[in-house]
Amino acid sequence: MYVVLLTGGLASGKDTVCAYLEELGASTLDLDVIAKEEQENSLVLEQLEEAFGDDIVDDFGSLNRRLLAERAFASREAADMLNAICWPPVQDRVADYILGSSCQPMNRPGLLVIQIPLLAEAPALLDLKDEVISVVAPEALRFERAVVRGMKPEDARNRLDLQVSDDKRIAISDTVFDNSGSVENLRQQVKDWYNERSSARLF
Repeated sequence: MYVVLLTGGLASGKDTVCAYLEELGASTLDLDVIAKEEQENSLVLEQLEEAFGDDIVDDFGSLNRRLLAERAFASREAADMLNAICWPPVQDRVADYILGSSCQPMNRPGLLVIQIPLLAEAPALLDLKDEVISVVAPEALRFERAVVRGMKPEDARNRLDLQVSDDKRIAISDTVFDNSGSVENLRQQVKDWYNERSSARLF
């Protein structure tokens, strides 16, 4: 199994790249989805309540994700606290999926793409990769995309300010997709990458 770690900042185009690679036959994991699942774990919920307030969980035990996000992305310290609570169980699940005896995808042919938005901020999974791909675009463009998708401008600004720069993502990457143009241009970059690796029989 050829393991690709796919990263990028807010509204950079990670979902588009991941979806197209799925069309081409890749298996995918999205760490944001796994993190949301882990946030429903009672032990994680308890830590989140202690860190961000009891009112982030309603009387039925459901997490108010919007309220959590408002508080967690209000400052660097709060974001670091969120990551310290949520990332260890997420990393354990990904490592178990790749290396665990119940699955062992490393022993099977194919391409596995793991979408990790905060890879540069939390690089613990780098040891599991065959290749790192970053999707980059100018920050002003990513801000505009996030707002068009429905994110409040102040929330988008906070998240962008707390994320590392594209330069730091590029520094840990083997391949960079430039998403400052059209979707068609991005898809062509992905197709070229896929064909090149497939021709080399990497997966």
